[in-house]
Amino acid sequence: MSTVVSSEPSLASMIGRHAPAGFFIAALVTAVPVWWIVAIPILTGAQVRIEAHHGHALWTYAHAVSGTVMLFSGAAALWIGWTRKAFRFHRLAGGAYLLAGLQTAVIALGLNVLDVHADVASAAPTGALAAAWLLAAAMAFRAIRNRRIESHKHWVIRSYVLTWSFVFCRAVGRLPFDLPEGAGTSLMWLTWIVPVLVCEALLQWSQGSGRRTA
Repeated sequence: MSTVVSSEPSLASMIGRHAPAGFFIAALVTAVPVWWIVAIPILTGAQVRIEAHHGHALWTYAHAVSGTVMLFSGAAALWIGWTRKAFRFHRLAGGAYLLAGLQTAVIALGLNVLDVHADVASAAPTGALAAAWLLAAAMAFRAIRNRRIESHKHWVIRSYVLTWSFVFCRAVGRLPFDLPEGAGTSLMWLTWIVPVLVCEALLQWSQGSGRRTA
């Protein structure tokens, strides 16, 4: 009995080809409404948001600006990389994503380490999320510097899942009802841990695929 490799596209290859586009569409559809509710009041200087961030409003504004650039430039970089359309702009979009993300994550990490809202229950998961994004972005940058294209693609996808999770965390913080004691903290951890685990399973799917035999 000999082992042959099927010429038909496998589920793993189909997932690999279409994952970036799927992330792009899903991220924008779910993130834009949350971005509008959370970021726009800060960007437009709404008094209620300034008062909520008294003492660090300037940092919060910078976080919202860079986060906005990060969210949309990252989506653009993923889309260009997947479709190969207007590829000459891929490096520009990717660079904007990494630089804006660096500022966003560093500010988020700093504010959470300082615990400016005196709420360590939410500062811990969001601070850990910022640190995880910095690690994923650093790995993506290292991979592309060393011409490891496939590794770069995977790390960028991981980092963008974490970018989307920033938005998800903010949505959880604005639920229109009260959660049981401790549930809010657990939910904030799950908002980024679960998406990252699902993303990792999809990226590594082919590693567990069997070979067809004839």
